[in-house]
Amino acid sequence: MASVHFIDVKDGEIYVNLKLSKKEYKILGQETDNLIVLPTSNRVLDHELTTGKLGNSNRLMLPKKMLIKERVMVLEKRVRGNLFDINNDVFLLVKIKESMVGIPRFIEVKK
Repeated sequence: MASVHFIDVKDGEIYVNLKLSKKEYKILGQETDNLIVLPTSNRVLDHELTTGKLGNSNRLMLPKKMLIKERVMVLEKRVRGNLFDINNDVFLLVKIKESMVGIPRFIEVKK
């Protein structure tokens, strides 16, 4: 697992120096933008979710309470995601909502 080597604050910007494993570095590849750093302790991953398989379907079931908490009112039919195996811990990263700031979006309201 990656760990923070040191944090520096200069002119209102925060710089983080990370220590990565070779496997994490390989996953990172040449990507230098659109990165996310998240802790993975049980204190942070505090929602218990039920897992399962539905035949050959690619379904992701999300609890309403979690969606409401993050103000996700409409779920996209197709979302991007991937599994990452780091030190035999497997993580699922899914982008369930994309920021569309400045782009008007119209949805049909059922009466």
